[in-house]
Amino acid sequence: MPHAPLPHHNAGADATTDVLATKLRLLRRDADLTLQQLSQRCGISASALSKIEHGQLSPTYEKIAALARGLDVDVGELFSPLQQTGLRARRSITRQGDGLVHRTPQYVYELLHADLANKRFIPLLTTIKAHERSAFPQLLSHDGEEMLYVMRGSVVIHTDSYAPLELAAGDSCYFDSVMGHACISGGDEDAQVLWICSHITIKP
Repeated sequence: MPHAPLPHHNAGADATTDVLATKLRLLRRDADLTLQQLSQRCGISASALSKIEHGQLSPTYEKIAALARGLDVDVGELFSPLQQTGLRARRSITRQGDGLVHRTPQYVYELLHADLANKRFIPLLTTIKAHERSAFPQLLSHDGEEMLYVMRGSVVIHTDSYAPLELAAGDSCYFDSVMGHACISGGDEDAQVLWICSHITIKP
């Protein structure tokens, strides 16, 4: 099946949204699922799914993880090319500024190595735009584990199991993603972190 090349960082958020929209639509059709059936699988309303497929809604990572779970694929598959080689010795290089950008009101994610499907973890260079806990209607939760390493600024991690944790540049934190969580920038500037998320492998 033919596919368009992935856009680079400077292609803009609209191009990135188009990649997710197109891939979601194709994967849903390949799985022979209606919007209503996928909605039941992933817990996202059919109207929201339709907006995502038409590039009108930019989902959070939590929603992206739910989509992957509903489609029985890994998260990276939603952003990767449709065709993959059978080589075992894979290698991927992402040059500075060439990651695939995905924007939400709270975060700006730059997906690194988006050309590879079936990765065991998802590496994200993330700018944290949120500065208040109120920026999150509710704490996020999804399958897997994650680690973040603060590269610039300071970060406060809010969870439903621990007191708020403040991290400075050079600090890191590893936690279970099923625990409700949200990260905000602790200072006046937007913090930047290297965020690595694993996922539960659904297929044996």
